[in-house]
Amino acid sequence: MSFKSGLLTACLAGLVLLPVTAFALIPVPTGCEEQPGGGAAAASDSPPNNLFADGTKAIDQGRWAEAVKIFSAVADQHGEHADGALYWKAYAENKLGQTRPAEDSCAALRTSFPKSRWIEDCGALLVEIHAQSGKPIHIDPAQSDDVKLLALNAMLHQDEPRALAEIQAILNGDGSEKLRKEAQFILGQHYSNTTYPQIVRVSYLEGDVRVQRGAGNGKAGAPWEKATVDLPLQTGFSLVTGQGRAEIEFENASTLYLDENSVLTFNDLHETAGIPWTDIALLAGTVSMHVSPYVAGEKFILRTPSNDLVAHYPDKDYARVESYTDAVSITPLPGADIRLTGLSHETNPAGRTFTWVNGQLTDAEGTPDDGTWAAWDQWVADRVAQRAAATATVLEASGLTAPIPGMAEMAGQGRFFDCAPYGTCWEPNADAAAEQGSTGTPGAQGQSNAQPHIALTAYRPAAQAAPTQPDPQPPTVEHEFRFPCIPASLRYRTVKDAVTGKQSVVGGMALAPEPYDWAVCHAGSWIRHHKHYVWVAGGKRHHIDPVRWVRSGRQIAFVPLHPFDVKGQPAINARHHVFMVSARNEVTVRSEKLDATLPIEYLKEPPREFRTALLRPLAASEAPHMEAHAFPRAQPSPGSALRTATPIRFDLKSQTFLVARDQTRAGKSTTVFAPMSNRFGSLQTRGPSYSGGTRSAASAPHGGGSTAGSAHSAASSASSASHSSNNSTSTASPNNASHH
Repeated sequence: MSFKSGLLTACLAGLVLLPVTAFALIPVPTGCEEQPGGGAAAASDSPPNNLFADGTKAIDQGRWAEAVKIFSAVADQHGEHADGALYWKAYAENKLGQTRPAEDSCAALRTSFPKSRWIEDCGALLVEIHAQSGKPIHIDPAQSDDVKLLALNAMLHQDEPRALAEIQAILNGDGSEKLRKEAQFILGQHYSNTTYPQIVRVSYLEGDVRVQRGAGNGKAGAPWEKATVDLPLQTGFSLVTGQGRAEIEFENASTLYLDENSVLTFNDLHETAGIPWTDIALLAGTVSMHVSPYVAGEKFILRTPSNDLVAHYPDKDYARVESYTDAVSITPLPGADIRLTGLSHETNPAGRTFTWVNGQLTDAEGTPDDGTWAAWDQWVADRVAQRAAATATVLEASGLTAPIPGMAEMAGQGRFFDCAPYGTCWEPNADAAAEQGSTGTPGAQGQSNAQPHIALTAYRPAAQAAPTQPDPQPPTVEHEFRFPCIPASLRYRTVKDAVTGKQSVVGGMALAPEPYDWAVCHAGSWIRHHKHYVWVAGGKRHHIDPVRWVRSGRQIAFVPLHPFDVKGQPAINARHHVFMVSARNEVTVRSEKLDATLPIEYLKEPPREFRTALLRPLAASEAPHMEAHAFPRAQPSPGSALRTATPIRFDLKSQTFLVARDQTRAGKSTTVFAPMSNRFGSLQTRGPSYSGGTRSAASAPHGGGSTAGSAHSAASSASSASHSSNNSTSTASPNNASHH
């Protein structure tokens, strides 16, 4: 292989390993372009070679018209460089916008020199030409794997259904291992432009932590409830701590740590085309941020009554933030790469606190640590270290290159093993023990060799008439191994109280959720292995249940998502055990095989009776006591009183936090409650609800939440992003109106 061909192949291989969303449709990118004037082309001093060298010099200098004339002459001489001349002629013609002549030059190359190494280069060039002009892109079986992958990437942007069908054909075909592996990578990195709720949860809590979940299960003015671990958080939700603490994990594995006596509201949590968008408000109290945006375009906004803070990709924003009615204090934490408005990067070392009162920095040197927050900072540091160690262990074992939601909780819960050609698989300890026990070998990690039988509770769909009393012992069915990602619409049901007539949500699987459920149900896929399903490690996030719904005869079933599944094509796991669902007087789920004699219909959405996803029932709680505080160093203006503690109320009807304010009318001073805001606008702006084209009402959001999440469109995200004056360097920016 020549230097030219080897270099191009290396560059192409690098390109196809990029995520689709970051892929540039340039067959010979800057930095990988061969220097046309070097190498074998200039090895001889004969006249034809001198002419070829003149042409490459014209290419180097961007003299495209002259290059076309020179390389046409070289090609007409039919010498040793005629095939290369046809490629460079096509290259220069494309630079001049002469796409049809460029295509003709490549066609002449294929006809006259069918074994030339330059045909691959022309194939890559044609992918670029067709992508730019909108002409249909085709996969040429005669081309190299690298060019095929370039074409797949381009086709995804041009004709997604056809590209997905091509990918499935490659995955199920007899192509090279490299082609199959890279096609699977492209599929795993491909996100549609649909907007979904972001994957966010309460990952850990201690003590008194209460949640207000917007309108709740379709009811206005839902009450306060006690938060639980693995509780999904969506736009419009709020968390309040009393004598308690909470850890919140976001889709990119960033975390927030909410201290005691704090109020946090989630204004907008959504994801579009694989890019998360986070907009939250700390109305009172303290959070420690451990935020690392992981993809270009991602933005993390933390609002306070005094200022807005914005974290951008790719900085690491580790800081403690204290929110006051008139100020915000920020303390960079170890490992941070945080920029603060008005300060150079060198002047905000970890452990020094910087405070902005009414938008003005009070001390450019910062306040040294006095030990007030030592216990809290240590608690946060310990939690961060525990999560980092657990995540690193799972990353290494899984072969994944970046964390997925819930990854830390997988540590020690199961075993990873090679499952080529799919990659690396994982199964829980109980399943691994049972698998070994069935062959007479000792159970893994001291587990019993007995086959585990998992009971699935029967559910009654909300669309049917509910019983007057909950079933004392709901019917159950059994199957050998558990598939934890039961669709959200099947998990809970409503029952009617015989005395009050009030509807309430009950239900849940008979088997308690496992710590690893969040991870395996929000990323990766599933294959059948030794008579049960195992998880295939994957980095692509799932914002809806990782299953596909099918109908066969009169049977309705859902099928775990296979790593080679493609939208609009047959579900590969349907040939194995599926999960039959029936709904007469109650909903039951059983693991069986479909009747092989009957055709399978692949449904675009669940059947109507299985579309409603209810929120997880939680224990009711009283409304929390909430207060906002002024910055303790702030001094009142002459003749005015300083309110150090300001009551906060939550209005259920308007779903708004209100704060007490003094107001004078007709010479009389009274206290009124008004919505909390800051100088940039409302602190409680909610994203618009999902509807119509943004999200199917049948597709349950992550974690079994309600279908009434909310989000901005991709255009809205871009518009919001444009409000920032510095998207790449200014990560935490109090006192900067351009940051929202």
